[in-house]
Amino acid sequence: MRGKNQLLICTGIDAKGIPHYQEQAAAYGLDFSGFSTQAAFLDMDADGDLDLFLLNHSVNHDGNYAPRAYFENTFDTLAGQKLYRNDQQHFTDITKQSGINGSKIGYGLGVAVADINVDGWPDIYVGNDFHENDYLYINQQNGTFKEEGTKQMMHTSQFSMGVDVADVNNDAFPDIISMDMLPYEPYMLRRSLSEDDYNIFQNKIAYGYTYQYARNNLQYNRKNGKFSEVGQYAGVHATDWSWASLWMDFNNDGRKDLFISNGIPKRMNDIDYINFVSGDEIQQKLKENSIQDKDLALINKFPEIKIPNQFFLNQGNFKFTNLTDSIANNPPTFSNGSVYADLDNDGDLDIVVNNINEPVMVYENNTNKINQQKTYALVKPLGAPNNSQGLGTKIVLYSKDQVSTYEYTAVHGFQSSMVGPIHIGLDGVKPDSVILIWPDNRFEQIQLKPNTLNTFNYKKGLPKFDYAGLRTYLENKAVPAFENITATTRLNYQHTENAFNEFDREQLIPHMVSTEGPAAAVKTFHNAVYIQQANGTFSSMPQPALLADSMWENVDAQWVDVNKDTYPDLVIASGGNEFYGEDVHLKPLLYLNDGKGRLTKKEDAFGNIYVTQSKVVVNDINGDGIPDLFLAGRAEPWQYGIAPRSFLLLNDGTGKFNDVTEQYSKDLLRPGMVTDAKWIDFNNDQQNDLLLSYDWGGIDVFIRQGKSFVQKLITTKKGWWQMVLPVDIDADGDMDMIAANFGLNSRLKASPSQPVNLYVNDFDDNGRAEQVMTYFVGGVEIPFASKIQLEKTLPYLKKKFLYAEAFAKASLQDLLGQKKLTTAVKLQADCFESILLMNDGKMNFSAKPLPQQAQLSTYKAAMAIQSEQNNAPHILWMGNFYNNNVELGRMDADFGTILLNKGAGNFQANAIKGLTVEGQVRNILPLHIGKRLTYLIIKNNDPVMVIAPK
Repeated sequence: MRGKNQLLICTGIDAKGIPHYQEQAAAYGLDFSGFSTQAAFLDMDADGDLDLFLLNHSVNHDGNYAPRAYFENTFDTLAGQKLYRNDQQHFTDITKQSGINGSKIGYGLGVAVADINVDGWPDIYVGNDFHENDYLYINQQNGTFKEEGTKQMMHTSQFSMGVDVADVNNDAFPDIISMDMLPYEPYMLRRSLSEDDYNIFQNKIAYGYTYQYARNNLQYNRKNGKFSEVGQYAGVHATDWSWASLWMDFNNDGRKDLFISNGIPKRMNDIDYINFVSGDEIQQKLKENSIQDKDLALINKFPEIKIPNQFFLNQGNFKFTNLTDSIANNPPTFSNGSVYADLDNDGDLDIVVNNINEPVMVYENNTNKINQQKTYALVKPLGAPNNSQGLGTKIVLYSKDQVSTYEYTAVHGFQSSMVGPIHIGLDGVKPDSVILIWPDNRFEQIQLKPNTLNTFNYKKGLPKFDYAGLRTYLENKAVPAFENITATTRLNYQHTENAFNEFDREQLIPHMVSTEGPAAAVKTFHNAVYIQQANGTFSSMPQPALLADSMWENVDAQWVDVNKDTYPDLVIASGGNEFYGEDVHLKPLLYLNDGKGRLTKKEDAFGNIYVTQSKVVVNDINGDGIPDLFLAGRAEPWQYGIAPRSFLLLNDGTGKFNDVTEQYSKDLLRPGMVTDAKWIDFNNDQQNDLLLSYDWGGIDVFIRQGKSFVQKLITTKKGWWQMVLPVDIDADGDMDMIAANFGLNSRLKASPSQPVNLYVNDFDDNGRAEQVMTYFVGGVEIPFASKIQLEKTLPYLKKKFLYAEAFAKASLQDLLGQKKLTTAVKLQADCFESILLMNDGKMNFSAKPLPQQAQLSTYKAAMAIQSEQNNAPHILWMGNFYNNNVELGRMDADFGTILLNKGAGNFQANAIKGLTVEGQVRNILPLHIGKRLTYLIIKNNDPVMVIAPK
């Protein structure tokens, strides 16, 4: 390694207009020697001059993978990030006291500077390659930063490369994008290395690294110190080996569009390449430093596959249209560094791209040549003497109900920098007012002259901008506010999930069914009973019987007087997929109440019922005044995809239940993989009907007709339905429904013409059934699991397809065999969006998708709350689910949502005001504390919350 960083100071421009430079890095204290990848100037301490953040890449892989705590507060002389304070024409390295990570495991490839939390101070985002976390440095306004990436972001890219920051959805807060290397074309996808094995993934978490996935990440700034990663919802997650990401307005419509450069000559994630390099022979030669020309020649035979750069048009609300195929003269390349500028001064932004082993490429934007001119404005800030370009200047544009921000920074994308006026698209945008905020947070209202350059000079004496006032302005006044009152109730229950890796046994299933608890009913939380005191607080009452059964995976619970002694007894549905056959942990549980709150287990309550359960719901089925039960089957133990038994259970009056399912409905014996069940009188005949939703199925209601239940389909949409909330949305006297689905923020895209399929069969003739999930990519049905993952479950594939190149070309029939596919149990999902089902009064339901923000995660809990304006209820909407397989990744984008009922079946989705709900919400239960209505938020592997309207 040779050389040091250079700082070229302009010494003047000669008579021919040629600028001249002198290298002065040492004089300024900036002659660092290491693997520097980017430098970004910013006024981090608000003293009026520009400081420097230096991004570096680790120089040594040896000893770099260890528990992350080992590297905390360590500073490497050749690597690590650096922060230099500008001290009057000399820069002082303040890394150690500034909160910047300086350890050797920083693999910095991307950096962006922006006021991310909108407090008037510049923050820094760093994208790191390999296992190290990305960094989100929040400016502490005292010359230091606090790294909050893990706190604010639920997951990030794994091999982060270029990054960029901009207000993508015009809500005044900047959003972040980071590049990774997930292929979008089926052939390349199937021959490339996929996500980490589940156990390796969990080991990294145990080592202190954050959740990371090898795909582009788009971080939606939720304005509350949290980000929702929505790249898969936006459709920008897979652009292959990507480097630069540039937010820029292609068509001057006021929305930031996205350009991505990509390509690499030798694909180091190619499975065949990895197998070759990691082979014993090559590894031995590497150790002995005896690599020969013939070995290098073999590496050179691996194909160089060029791919075109990508263009995405912003449609609003984080939805993008891929324009790549419509871009003229967009050849496949190996591209990386990229910048934008209006090169021909025609009012639209052009792009300059650096290519490997090829000339530089220019994309000319013809928006204003082909179309009638699209209105725009250019803003050039001329700053104070020590920041003459005005780096850090913001434009805040108010237009109707939107507030858009533009921040002037130089570094964008990957190893690229650009200086030019702020470009603002105004086509169809009518500004109500425009504010210019200088880097010292002094502001002035400005007028933008369209289709020209607007120049503004910094002047002293301007007032300070009120960022708190901006936040207040952005609040939706119609959203009801809530507060967290958990501490005052003394409900201190913490659910702890059983340690069990379901993927060890069934490696190819999409998600675990063993982590769907805890059970909750008012007064009970898993293995504890809380009694409300006169002052509204709760005290825990010891329950030895519950504690003795703590190994059960309790997923649902009901208080019901099963023996007519006037005291509520406790019935519990037990789920979890840990157990098999006639294991006692697959039995439901009944605990009788002695009248003093003490519970005793009734051992003979359920006879020989063994099933992984999801729900237990109470109804008097035979009209004898004694409560009966429906027990929903969630899964057949160790046979995911096979419909389990469900049970209609008659109570003999003592709390002993008998299976009468077949007498009432044979269709209820194995209706599907039930995820939710509710008794409700849909047709107003004074008899409760049974509403069911399914994983890999639809939504049904079993209508009570005499002494039987008749199945009626509610919707033909097959999904991974999580729960259904019956509620009269339009206050017309009949019952509508809100149905929660898997969500749209996923690699899996399902439709009737291109569904997600699950094939269940003994594909390798080993006496056990395997599950192979498929989906469509580029119009081709392929397995969702990678070659390596499939081979672990179906070893014959490794022999049949020795090389990934052959595997990538094989059809589904080549892989699994036509006969096996034909005879397999086939399940299908053609809809993953959560929906509103409107009842026309005759039990015919029409489906309507819920708004964008209600589709960003997997939702499992909903509660209707009364609107102050009318009888039409609002909906509390919560969820998240972490235990998907690693290829799918965690569904973690929700922090508590409220669906505002706007009438006529329309909702507006908003974040809950006043608090943040983190974690995996499994249930919302109403609870009266004194005269106050509150809501219990039940979470998996987390403490409960109690929230209340303010």
